[in-house]
This record gives sequence, structure tokens and C-alpha cells, in this order.
Amino acid sequence: MFRLRKNDIWIGLTISVLLSLFVNFTLLNRKYEMGAGVAIVGAQPPDRVIYYLLVWFFLFSFVLFIASRLMFNVSDLLFRRREYPRVTLVCVVCLGIAFGMFRLAPLLYTPFAGWAETEWNFLDACEGIRPMPGTGDDRTFPLGKPFPSPPPHEPFTAPVLFWGEHLFIFLTVTLSSILIRLLNMKQQMRLENERLRAERWQNSYNALMGQINPHFFFNSLNGLGTLIQSGEQQRTLRYLDELSNVFRYILQSDRKGLVTLAEELQFVKAYTYLLSVRYEGKLFFSMRVDTPLLLWYLPILSVLPLVENAVKHNVISRQSPLRVDIYTSEGNELVVSNNIQPKVEENRGNGIGLKNLWGRYRMLTGKDLQISNQKGYFKVALPLINHLDHT
Repeated sequence: MFRLRKNDIWIGLTISVLLSLFVNFTLLNRKYEMGAGVAIVGAQPPDRVIYYLLVWFFLFSFVLFIASRLMFNVSDLLFRRREYPRVTLVCVVCLGIAFGMFRLAPLLYTPFAGWAETEWNFLDACEGIRPMPGTGDDRTFPLGKPFPSPPPHEPFTAPVLFWGEHLFIFLTVTLSSILIRLLNMKQQMRLENERLRAERWQNSYNALMGQINPHFFFNSLNGLGTLIQSGEQQRTLRYLDELSNVFRYILQSDRKGLVTLAEELQFVKAYTYLLSVRYEGKLFFSMRVDTPLLLWYLPILSVLPLVENAVKHNVISRQSPLRVDIYTSEGNELVVSNNIQPKVEENRGNGIGLKNLWGRYRMLTGKDLQISNQKGYFKVALPLINHLDHT
């Protein structure tokens, strides 16, 4: 839970280097001008001051960044699903660390400054603005002539400019850490949504396959056995062909999401033939589809659960034959309709087949089914997707 990702360390190093160079830009620029022989206003700080400030602000930035990343991990455990308390905790802790390091800077500079032959006051070195030569200030000398040593003073003091630099780094690092967290959260949410979509589709597909295979396989074998016993060789051979087409289509469906209406109807014709043999003279199907819509798309195996529901929940007999109509509407929809004649002992069940179809349809197309139960007919309209939009 307290681990840091490699990217966090690299980002922290990059931000720290840039901030250290940025806040020391004035001193670095003055050092460059002095080295180039350009007369400037103000004293030239020793190299040790520049080195110290470069290293110090780098460490200050890096420590704050790492601390903020670690505190976000801790706050995730303390404040679940509450973002404002997390950010508040991180800001308070980082502010305390920043203040402690700010007070520590003079203590670390004191032994560092003792290494040099001449002691310099930080305020004179970084902020002292002196007039150019000839203005009457005897402390100012032409370029190349050494400055006299300043009077004795207290070791390294923290002027207003130094305090402002620390505050600037604290705000920049904190805001950067919060921004990185928001970007990571957005990416994680996107990945989680994709995972949930794939998982939901797979679960729906597995539920559908679990519903289809046992009953369908058992009934298909019964129908095949009946044809074999009847001795009708041609019908038996066609039955086997259509049965193989049905199973081939079902087995290939796990690699497809959307199929053309022509592909789906070819499967439906094979499947309805098997049912027609089983319910000969009792179950009738009709298909009326506009030719241009054959190239439009819909989720694979969308018609199968609707036909199965019609067969499962209605009386099918010679006295009360069941008719299932499959046709396209003016609204570019595929409609599956059947007359309602419920079984006397009918147990309505939980409608899991229709729920799975609805969920798959919305997930793959972004559209909803239209269900109607009026005037003795049960109708389900499946919106079709334009083939141009799909490509």
C-alpha cells in the first residue's frame, strides 16, 4: 500500500530538476553574465551558494513530491470514496514537511558555508542590488576586481525571497501531485469500465449459452431420432445439414459481437427448420425483410432467445398453432412477433433470457429494445445499425 510506482519516481525527479533550475534562474543567469565579462548590478555569489541552492531546492521538491504520493496511498485507506478529506490530509502533511525543511535549510547551510575562505551573507549574494561604478558607492567595483568582504553577520538567514521560493515550490509540487492523481484516476476508471463491459458481455454470453445448449441439444437429438425412425432420408440429411449450420454459428459467436442481418437470418432459417420438424403442422414461421437492411448490423444471436421464448411460453398444438413473424419495420428495426396463447401451467420465470439480450444489445449498440404486449401479440423490436456507421 506504501509502494511507489517507477513512473512516480521519474516524474518526481523531472519536476524537481525543473523547479530547482527555475527558482535559481536569477543566480545562474548572473553567474553566466559574470563569466561572459558583462558588467552587472549587484554582487556575484560564490559558486558554493549556487551549488547549495541547486541541490537544496531539488531535494526540497523531490521530498515533497514523494511524500504527497505516499500520503495519497495512506489517505485511500483512511477516507474511502471521499476525495476532499484525502486532498486535505495530503496538503496538511506536506505543508508540515515543507515548513520543517524550510527551518532546516539554515542549519544545513552553516557547516556548508564554513568550507569557504570568505563567509558571505545570502541576502547580499542573492538580493543585494548595488549601483553601477561611478555612482558614489565605494562598495561597487568594476568587473574582475574583487569585492571587499562584507562585515561580520549571522550565518545564513532566510530572506523574504527565500521564503517565497519555498512557497512556490510547495504549491507547484502539491498541485502537480493532485493533477497526476486525477489523471491516474481517470485512466483507471476508463480501464475499469472497459473491464466491466467485457465482463458483463461475457457473463451475458455465458448465461445465454448455458440456456441454449442443454435444451437445444437434447431437443435436436430427439428430432433427429424421430426422422431416422420415419425413414425419410432426404429430410434426415437436410436436418443434419441445418443442425450443423446452427452449431457452427453458435460456436463461432464467441469471436463476434455484431453481424449483418443477412448472417443472422441465415442462422434463424436453419434454426426454425429444426423447430418446424419438431412441431410439424403446429408451428409456423414467416420472414419479410427489406433487401437494403440485410447489410445492417445487430448483435449476434439476438433473434434466437426471442424465438425460444415464444416456443417455451405458448401452447403449440394443431388446435392452437403458434405463428412467429420476423419482419423489418419502417423505423429500421427487426421485429419478432408471435400470437399469445399462454400455457395453463405456465410458470413465468425471471425472464433472464430477455434481460441478457437487453443488456447485450445496449452494451454493443447503445440502443434499447422495444417490447410490446398488446392485442394478443407479443412483439420485440430490435434496432438495426447502419452498415456505414459500423464501418
